[in-house]
Amino acid sequence: MKNNLHLLFLIAVIVFFYSACVKDTDFDQTDDIVLETVLELDFIFFDINSQNFTDLGVNNTIISDTTNLDFLGSEAASENIIRVDFYFRNTNSFPVSLESQYQFLNDNNEIKYELTIPIQDGNINNPVVTEFTEIIENNDLIDFMMATKVVVNTIANTSLNNIDGNLDLQSKATYYLRLEQ
Repeated sequence: MKNNLHLLFLIAVIVFFYSACVKDTDFDQTDDIVLETVLELDFIFFDINSQNFTDLGVNNTIISDTTNLDFLGSEAASENIIRVDFYFRNTNSFPVSLESQYQFLNDNNEIKYELTIPIQDGNINNPVVTEFTEIIENNDLIDFMMATKVVVNTIANTSLNNIDGNLDLQSKATYYLRLEQ
């Protein structure tokens, strides 16, 4: 008798599940799906001292480096990136202020986007941290997406000969993507 009761209950549950109301599914709605995601990547980082700089003249010294950004020119990137944020963190123990210049260039070395970051002076015993955030969107993003490389120039407006110190840069790029069908 107990087994019959269990069997009857099981049949009732199965009948209930198969007779439940089901709304028709509209698979055409898949065209309306939009996925948004955020991708955070390390951008540029270095730790330099006075020996890394090159004298430009009596009052200017510079260090320069170029990094390729080949992925920005890809079709997937140009169609889906809706905003880019850059975060820069400079720790300066030089007793002079510096300037970091970022030039985003295309294949013809034309500047498509540029930003300059002033870096406060510090000292060996008390390095100064300078933080900077750059947000690129709308029309600026269109120009920025044409870049294939970035040239980073770190400039001191005074000679760094016989001056002890380091400049540590850590940076991050955050890409906001919208993926639509």
